[in-house]
Amino acid sequence: MIGFRCKSVNLRCAWVLFAGLLLSACSQPQVKPKPPEPPEPTAVASPARPLPEEGGRQLAPEAEHEELTASLLYGVLLGEIAGQRGRLDVAGASYLQAAKQSNDPRIAERALKISIYGKQPRLAYQAARRWVELAPDNAEARQTLAVLALRLDQRQEALNQFEYLLRQNNGRDSGASYQSMLALLAREPDKARALQVMEKLVEIRPQDPQAYLAYARLAVRTEDWSLAEQQIARSLELKPDWTEALILRAQVNLKQDRGSVAREQLESALQRNPDNKGLQLAYARLLVDLEDFDGARSQYRGLLKQQPDNGQIVYSLALLALEAGDLKEARTRFKRLVALDFQTQQAYYYLGAIAEEQKKPELAMQWYGKVVAESDHWMEVQIRIARLEAVAGEVKAARERLRKLRLSQPGQAQRLFLVEGEILSAVERYEEAYKLYNEYLEIRPDDLEILYARSLVAERLDRVDQAETDLQAILKLEPNNTRALNALGYTLADRTDRYEEALGYVQKAFDQTPKDPAVIDSLGWVLYRLGRLQEARDHLQNAYDMTGDGEIAAHLGEVMWAMGDKQRARALWDKARKENPGDSVLEETVRRLSP
Repeated sequence: MIGFRCKSVNLRCAWVLFAGLLLSACSQPQVKPKPPEPPEPTAVASPARPLPEEGGRQLAPEAEHEELTASLLYGVLLGEIAGQRGRLDVAGASYLQAAKQSNDPRIAERALKISIYGKQPRLAYQAARRWVELAPDNAEARQTLAVLALRLDQRQEALNQFEYLLRQNNGRDSGASYQSMLALLAREPDKARALQVMEKLVEIRPQDPQAYLAYARLAVRTEDWSLAEQQIARSLELKPDWTEALILRAQVNLKQDRGSVAREQLESALQRNPDNKGLQLAYARLLVDLEDFDGARSQYRGLLKQQPDNGQIVYSLALLALEAGDLKEARTRFKRLVALDFQTQQAYYYLGAIAEEQKKPELAMQWYGKVVAESDHWMEVQIRIARLEAVAGEVKAARERLRKLRLSQPGQAQRLFLVEGEILSAVERYEEAYKLYNEYLEIRPDDLEILYARSLVAERLDRVDQAETDLQAILKLEPNNTRALNALGYTLADRTDRYEEALGYVQKAFDQTPKDPAVIDSLGWVLYRLGRLQEARDHLQNAYDMTGDGEIAAHLGEVMWAMGDKQRARALWDKARKENPGDSVLEETVRRLSP
């Protein structure tokens, strides 16, 4: 925040600060300026005494008429030297003393900033008061003093400053003034203290609807819903059908899980004001929050007819189309965003994802290629491009892309190692994936994600002992790790004859996540290995009904086959093969049991 740039004990810093004063003093040698009157003992007026700008005398003469005294120069130099040496308490105190001797507000401002940086709030408070004395029309000085006063529980002082700032903006954008004040009050850790100051401001302005709405917004931030509702109601009494208040009221109801009430209120308001675009937009957003996506799309489409070039509306419709799985409309909307030059980076990313979903990898790469490095989606795009390269047989290029990403984004190393390992596994280059994970684990041997990934690859390489070792290592660090429990139980049931031990692990995972289809599948498979066929079938049927997964279909069909229900097993496999083409476990099961 504060930079002390003098490298030696000299007058450079003081010269920079006082160059104007020195030049002025040299240019007028025959005239000695009249010294300013000494300041009042109290720097900031109490409520009973007017502030300096309210009829008091001028405390800040023009800087060029101030005499540069040895005492003043000494205070500034001492402050700079102390700052260089890291003694910010001394620096702040020295600058504050100089500020009390000077009529230049810049010295008071510097004293303030040094004291804040040095975590000296009481010194900062005194400096802020002096700054306000010397620059009474400076909004930043007033705002800083208000915040410091509030932090030090000088509520009346904070109230004086906030009231002055609001009064200075009368006749202008009062809403913006209240928003600025609200931002300052919201920083106060003692929420009750901030609310009390806001309450006093409302009492001073009983006919100002903006005051009540600001009070309501502050109450929302503290989650005092009853107070928020009360203040919104008062604002609406003074300004009926005020759009901002109506929208905030709906938001407060939504926060309290009263979505139906919020919806009824906005619908009623729209009936009274059907052409109010603010209400229409708020209602559309409310429908999204209530997950009425069809209603929201209808509302946004109506808004788009009125505002065909409104990028935010187009963007909302594009996202809703994606949510509904309507890729055709989503693509059209995102292309429109590109034409409007609105959220273009988001549009490029989603257009690439849509093309990828539609099995158009070349088109996807074209859209992804337009996403720039500064975009929020850049990392995700690079990963997607790497996966597309690998699918196209360009595994070397994909790995090189990910290697460069690791070098440029070291904080993302774990994720990028996992992605590269997944890519290698997808093209059945398990040995390379195994070596890749070993490389990472040499540096971070207790990384649970990489240990889990290596266990899966080890199982594929028939290194069941290594897979078990990795999973046990995870469970040693996290005994209730559901994923490791499930994987270890399944592996023991599928690759060994330790079925009872396997059941213990899977049962523990099932007790923690009884609705996880992967865990239910494992439990069914372990029960099958134990010969408990009907129980196994029931669990596997449940898991398959939840997902339609090909591997689960393979397991369920095998249990049906073992129970003599071969016709139903074949029918299940035929259906699953159409829905999950190329599933390796499903294909192996069919070849083995029904060649």
